[in-house]
Amino acid sequence: MQLNRRRQRGFVGITGALLLLVLMMFGGLAIDVGYLQWQKRQAQLAADAAAVGAVQELRSGGGGIVTAGQNDAALNGFTNGVNNTTVTVTSPPVYGSLAGSNSAVEAIVTRTVPTLFMMLAGRNTATISARAVASNFSTGGSSSGCVVALNKTVQRALGIAGSNATYSACSWVSESSHATAFHMEGSGTLYMQNGAAVGVVGGYQLSGQTKVWDVVTNAAKNPVVISDPGDPLKDVVAPTSGGPVRATNANYDMNSKPAGNTLQPGTYCNGLRIGNTGGVTFTMAPGTYILAGGGMTFNSQAKISAIGVTIYNTTSAGWGCAGTHSFSPMTIDGQAQLTMSAPTSGSLKGMAIFQDRSIVDTRDNKVVGGATTVIDGALYFKGSPLKFSGNSSSTGYMFLVADTITINGNSTLGANYTTVGGSNPFLPPASGGLAE
Repeated sequence: MQLNRRRQRGFVGITGALLLLVLMMFGGLAIDVGYLQWQKRQAQLAADAAAVGAVQELRSGGGGIVTAGQNDAALNGFTNGVNNTTVTVTSPPVYGSLAGSNSAVEAIVTRTVPTLFMMLAGRNTATISARAVASNFSTGGSSSGCVVALNKTVQRALGIAGSNATYSACSWVSESSHATAFHMEGSGTLYMQNGAAVGVVGGYQLSGQTKVWDVVTNAAKNPVVISDPGDPLKDVVAPTSGGPVRATNANYDMNSKPAGNTLQPGTYCNGLRIGNTGGVTFTMAPGTYILAGGGMTFNSQAKISAIGVTIYNTTSAGWGCAGTHSFSPMTIDGQAQLTMSAPTSGSLKGMAIFQDRSIVDTRDNKVVGGATTVIDGALYFKGSPLKFSGNSSSTGYMFLVADTITINGNSTLGANYTTVGGSNPFLPPASGGLAE
């Protein structure tokens, strides 16, 4: 009996020791992953600084963009040729939305770092890498921004209201000639990443405690005056055929579900409305959805997935509807949960929501789903205002073009065009503030 107890105690001791070893290995792995993520963030800061420093040298007409970029990377702890570090600075960039642009520079920072615990599994080092591109945003120049207010005359054509924090990986443009073409009120901050900037044809006003903050230089920056770049989406061809008429006055919710909880592309006469789906996700199958009058409303706890989808909002004229239905704006409100991405190929590549260009309407289009609204693609409302507080995904991009634009909630706008070939599908290389 005593012997059995000793054996049991020995077994428990061995098992406990093994369990402790496993826990230590998992803990060590977590430490290594955290350490590498921290190194990656530091490398990104160095790459951002290198790109901005190099483009400033380019702007001044100097030829030492490599030296300027490497010096700024060194100031951020990444010195070329030291501690297994390489800092490469080139102009023009070799890929991305500014590939081939002589007004842009690319900085790539790599470093091989030792691991702390992964060496127990035979992994002694890991290589981290970061890339940044900056372009010459000069007074009087054109702009390649991806948030563009098209109205030429009104005050506050583009602006932010409230105490929200907005993060943008690309530049903003207000084409209004008004003295307050761009306006911020409240206490919000617009965080501009990758050397991006705000360009205004007219003037700007930053009221209260608001500020535009450059995360690369870690300092406030003012908007700059630019020439009017025009409508960046003017050449996108609008759809002319919507396929079969799917429904008239389509209303779906938990008590009225589409077959298989899936909507099909086609023409929706008198619009589309999705309410509370009861926790179930309704899927919009890939393709083009024509809202032939009636607009679109997603609200009241609707859960919707729309991957590879374009929504075209127009009137019923010419779309085969039995009756006549006038245009209505679209609303995605704060309770709706929408995950949407635009097509990655075809004539509507990159276009998520597209309003008929011929329609001029002063009613707001509202994409105000907050953190639960994630759209990767372009939202285009040439003749109507947009109120926005959505996001792009962490690996996606956002492109907002409207008559006027108001950001009224926390938003994150990305500029990662990987899903559409690695470059902005709408803008050719141009001088301006867009930096990847």
